[in-house]
Amino acid sequence: MKKKEERKYFDREWKEMQASLKAWFKKEKQEDLHHFRVQVKKLRAFLILSESNEQHPKMTKNFKPVRRIFKQAGEIRNAHMNIELGKAQQVENDEFMNNQHLMQVKATRKFRSKKIRFLEKLKSAHQKLKQELKPINDVHISFFYENHLNQIAAMLAKLQFDDELHNCRKQVKILIYNHKLVRTALDTGFNGDYLEQVQTAIGDWHDHVLAINLFSSDEAKDKTVVSNLQKQDSELQKHITDLTKDFYNRATTVVELPVEQID
Repeated sequence: MKKKEERKYFDREWKEMQASLKAWFKKEKQEDLHHFRVQVKKLRAFLILSESNEQHPKMTKNFKPVRRIFKQAGEIRNAHMNIELGKAQQVENDEFMNNQHLMQVKATRKFRSKKIRFLEKLKSAHQKLKQELKPINDVHISFFYENHLNQIAAMLAKLQFDDELHNCRKQVKILIYNHKLVRTALDTGFNGDYLEQVQTAIGDWHDHVLAINLFSSDEAKDKTVVSNLQKQDSELQKHITDLTKDFYNRATTVVELPVEQID
């Protein structure tokens, strides 16, 4: 892959990340904050791929200031999602809901107070990282994907519903995020639709686990909600078990549609 392609992709994704953050500072819409965090994940995925080709990698180190902003944005996002989850589950614990609202307000105020500093850090990080970009060999890209798919397949072959499964999802998303950039360099099939199904299913399960933990906590203490959530847990686990069988072959097999079905 040519350096020009990488730089163009990197600049475009960075610009979109920065625009999302600026949009949040302007109107404080949750979708802008969410999109900012998604863009950070996309860029980090690209940097992981990039520095996997380097003997002395330092790109993720230069990306740390951005990740710190990401984590602080997460404090706002988590409180907001907890409120939305409480509404969806019809939680009647007013103290819990009020506390989550207060956490969101405080986190928002703190985040907004650092606007200028955050935007300066993004600009500085962009300049440093852009200087570090080097062409990634097509052979290395194929090796990276092959190696990661095999690692994921090995983890899913010994399926355990714990933090390892959540980490497995992160590995899948690295491949998905980078695929648009590297697809022409791959010498193996890549079933993006299937991998999206896998990461979504694991994400739904993980969100479910977090919800159970949240409503089991001393702060929330909602046995009814926890009971309802636990009843759904076995269905989510069964879906993931069925979906991830023969993972490697399903992830690398792309069915070509007949011409008449392509529109």
